[in-house]
Amino acid sequence: MSMDKRMEMAQLLARFKLQVKRELGQTVDLEKLSRDPGYARQRLAEIEEAAQEEDLLVMVLRLRDELVPAELPNAPAVENATPRETRSYLMGARAW
Repeated sequence: MSMDKRMEMAQLLARFKLQVKRELGQTVDLEKLSRDPGYARQRLAEIEEAAQEEDLLVMVLRLRDELVPAELPNAPAVENATPRETRSYLMGARAW
């Protein structure tokens, strides 16, 4: 990440923390927000629901885009995947 990009992200995080404090009276752990995707996903969703100003919602969207990894919408879940049939050639090719 370039120095300009890091500075821009630092400014966005600082503005976000101050805006959440002013508008909602809540605090945000910036260290945890920037390093823990689970916390970021949960906390940003909570703030999104509570926000009443467009500026704060825009910040939530920008931070979610930067900090929360996108989930693949068409990826099959592992637990829902059907097991593949395997063949055993111990008794020869006609053991089926």
